[in-house]
Amino acid sequence: MKALNKIPAWAVVTFGAGIFLVQNLLTPIIGDDYAYAFIWDAAQNGNFQNNLGKLYRVESIGDVFVSQWSHWLTWGGRSIAHCCVQFFMMFDKFFFDVANALVYAALGLLIYFLAAGKFELRAGALLWIFFALWFCLPEFYQTTLWLTGSCNYLWMTVLQLAFLLPFALKFWRKKFSLPVPVMIFAGLMAGWSNESGGAFTIFLTFLALMYFWRQKKIERWMLAGFIALFAGYALLMLAPGNFQRYVVDSNAETKPFLSLAMLMDNFNDGMIEIIKYDAVLILLIAGYFLRGKKTPQTTIFVLAFTAAGILLPCLLMLSPEFPARAAFASPVFLIVATVAALEKMQFELPRKLVAAGISLWLVTSAFAVAVDGYVYSQFQERQKYIAAHKNDALIVVDPIELPKLVEKFFWAWTLDEATRFYGDLTPYRDKFNNRNITFAQYYNLKEVVLDMEKWSKQTQFVYY
Repeated sequence: MKALNKIPAWAVVTFGAGIFLVQNLLTPIIGDDYAYAFIWDAAQNGNFQNNLGKLYRVESIGDVFVSQWSHWLTWGGRSIAHCCVQFFMMFDKFFFDVANALVYAALGLLIYFLAAGKFELRAGALLWIFFALWFCLPEFYQTTLWLTGSCNYLWMTVLQLAFLLPFALKFWRKKFSLPVPVMIFAGLMAGWSNESGGAFTIFLTFLALMYFWRQKKIERWMLAGFIALFAGYALLMLAPGNFQRYVVDSNAETKPFLSLAMLMDNFNDGMIEIIKYDAVLILLIAGYFLRGKKTPQTTIFVLAFTAAGILLPCLLMLSPEFPARAAFASPVFLIVATVAALEKMQFELPRKLVAAGISLWLVTSAFAVAVDGYVYSQFQERQKYIAAHKNDALIVVDPIELPKLVEKFFWAWTLDEATRFYGDLTPYRDKFNNRNITFAQYYNLKEVVLDMEKWSKQTQFVYY
């Protein structure tokens, strides 16, 4: 590990964010991105309904606020995340790609700052962080590369960690403070982020306040931030749209709440994937307690973030549904704990093991970029075909093909069967077609569908 620290820290961050930027540039606008390109149509039950009427593009910041007010009232409370989505959908996607790569780099840096309590970077720790992010984040493509998904998970987790950072710096350094207005703003943004990560940001902040209270070191900025955090979470959870959407989902739901069938679905849909990612991180944390140079301060910090990482998916097991992406913050909290533990353990990994890990990262990254390029070229050909037939009454396009290896094996870093099936156009003209409608209106087309014959020959993720 000492040899790794001779590498410039900026080179590690640039490499991790650079690969991510290339993938972003190859990731198309898809699925919900098109729906959020338009002002939210509350009169027609929102932009995700079928048989939509005329929609109007978001063209200004004022349109974003009008749209999100309507969204908050009729669909959901994730106003901060969807403000980001609708803002970027006003511009060429290149601007989002660059911004998203910077936010991904910020995630890695925040993890280190939280765990180390200092801004002096170590290349070895950063290599581990970006390696762990690559291999442990759930549904990587959907939560970090896809525009709508990234704004909902990657960006919101960065807001949550940014809010927690002052508490961590105070914990490690003893002397640290921030202006009250800054903490109020940070708390409001972190609370009004997403449901699971926001809840456990409150949990970790509460633990921090209990610690500082016992140390008789509670300060005004901490309390102001905590109150604002609660206020933001209330705006997220108590949005009228959440209740309206719950009624719609309940009418379509066939499994009773907290039934064995619901719990089994949640375990199979989300928990298994999270366990797979979190298990390795938990083993590393266990290594700290078995052989690390433990200190009371480090132990408290590691236990707090480990508890948040483990409890988060357990709580999601009790929700009506549990897609793995909802537990995005779980491995992030555990990575923070591993970095804090590894900083104290200071053991030397065998060079061959380090080389093997870096090689695996490089090989999988190269393959992911190759798959992204293959998919991107098909989207480009589709766009050329659409441009040539823009005035046709009906445009029939080919479905996106995935490499056979990606179809046969789980591959989270690229567009997969689930993303293609639920995010791309459909072959239907009479149902499940809001994606077709928003796509057509976005490009000023009369009607567009997938080629039914070619689509039916593909491996289907689920059956309609």
